[in-house]
Amino acid sequence: MAMTDIRASPTAVVVGSCIAQLIDNITYTISFACLPHLFEDMKLASESQIGLVAAMFGIGGFLTSSLSGFVSDRLQSRKLPLVVGSIGYAICGCVLFFSHKLWHLLLYRLLNGMASGLVYPISTAAVGDVYPHKLLGLQMALLNVFNNAGYMIGPILGGAIYDHAGVRGVSTVVTRWTIYSGFT
Repeated sequence: MAMTDIRASPTAVVVGSCIAQLIDNITYTISFACLPHLFEDMKLASESQIGLVAAMFGIGGFLTSSLSGFVSDRLQSRKLPLVVGSIGYAICGCVLFFSHKLWHLLLYRLLNGMASGLVYPISTAAVGDVYPHKLLGLQMALLNVFNNAGYMIGPILGGAIYDHAGVRGVSTVVTRWTIYSGFT
C-alpha cells in the first residue's frame, strides 16, 4: 500500500484531524498561564486591554473560518489550509517569544485565532469527506474528545513550561511543535 493510500484512508484522516484539533486547542490555551505575567510586566491591567487581547482570537477565527472553507472547497484540497494554519501557529510562537508590548499580544492572539480558523473547520470537513452520514456521529464525537483534551492539556502544559522556562519556553514549544506537526 502506497503512502498516499494510507494517508487517504478514513482512519488516517480521523487520526490526523484529531491530532490537528488537539494541537489547535493546546496552542490556543498554552499561553493562558503566561498572559497574566505578561500583562503585569507590561503594566497592562485595565479590563478593556485584557478583554481586547482575549477578543482578538475570536476576531482572527472570524476572519479565516469561512475563507478557509471556501478555498478548501474551491481547490478540492484540505491540505493547503491545514499547512498554512500550522505555519500560522509557528508565527504565533515567534510573536509570543518577542512580546513586550500590547500590540504584540494583540497580534499574537489575532494570528492564533486566524490559524485556528484554518485548522478547526478544515480538519472537521476532512472527516466528513471520508465517512458516510451513518458513521459520522462517532467520528465527530472522537474529534470533540481530542478538541476538549487540548483545552485540558494546554493550560497545564503551559503552566509547567512557564514555571521552568518562562514565556520564551512556552513560545519555543509552540513554534517547534506546530512546525513539526504541519509537515508530517
